[in-house]
Amino acid sequence: MRLASFEHLEPRTVAEACALLAEHGETSAVMAGGTDLLVRMKHGVTTPQRLINIKRVEGLGEMRRAGKGLSIGAAATLTEIRKSAIVREEYPILAEAALGVGAAQLQNMGTLGGNLCLEPRCWYYQQTPSWRAARPSCFKNGGAVCYMAKGAKRCYALYCGDTAAALLALGASVRLETSQGERTVALEEFFVDDGRHHTVRRPDELLSAVLLPPSAPGQKGTYLKYRKRGTVDFPIVGVGAVMRPETEVRVAVTGAGSAPFLVAGVAEVATGGKLTAEGIDEIATAAGKQAKPVSHMEVSTAYRKQLVRVLTRDALEKLGS
Repeated sequence: MRLASFEHLEPRTVAEACALLAEHGETSAVMAGGTDLLVRMKHGVTTPQRLINIKRVEGLGEMRRAGKGLSIGAAATLTEIRKSAIVREEYPILAEAALGVGAAQLQNMGTLGGNLCLEPRCWYYQQTPSWRAARPSCFKNGGAVCYMAKGAKRCYALYCGDTAAALLALGASVRLETSQGERTVALEEFFVDDGRHHTVRRPDELLSAVLLPPSAPGQKGTYLKYRKRGTVDFPIVGVGAVMRPETEVRVAVTGAGSAPFLVAGVAEVATGGKLTAEGIDEIATAAGKQAKPVSHMEVSTAYRKQLVRVLTRDALEKLGS
């Protein structure tokens, strides 16, 4: 499979990258590791006129203190994140999630920003041009039908990013920058439950950093992932859970819809950051009910919802032990 022709641009500062996005954002794609983007381009699924390569943008791969929290540049690789002493000590759930992405080679290339913005997938879209030409275009290809959900009014492609569940559970935010300024968006407001437009990032915006709040004393976290093979595969379901003693418990799910989501109602059950066996069962049941998957990627809806319940229970029992 050969790549179609494109212009390759290499800004060296955030200001240069934002200027390029302001001028060419609608017809360009941002690339750092390219582990997912280049594959989609080879399949003809994505055909940008330009690639804006941010790998060498100054400071975009750095991890630095932000008050008592942590700022991680969007171009920081997953290997750098999982090996970081600060991340392993204060945010081990993020190290677990980074380790769960693909294999070591993908972690060496893939970046945190790229994993967060991972394009939702489905069998009918993630194919070669000749395969897709055999039927009318779907929503993701500019058509007006979703083959995953008959009669649907939107795209139901599946979001499969691992780090999103961990970062949602941690209460992270993202920094979006343009030539005109910047804004900070809580991660639960960053994602949109639509497989075609799954984030609020505009074409002229650069996701420059992920911002983590301070780690609380005694804070625990874990990320559990179920996949067909022990490595390489995207999650069939991934669950991130964080417990802050005497404060709160947060649970997030990925791989069960077009966007990752925080499980609602956890605070009312885990009052003061405490868990009981009955509370764990209640939260796991709620997580399964709130998951809205459709039957695709070789897994039925019922099976995926059951996995959400099982992994949520396992994650919370691990934190409570």
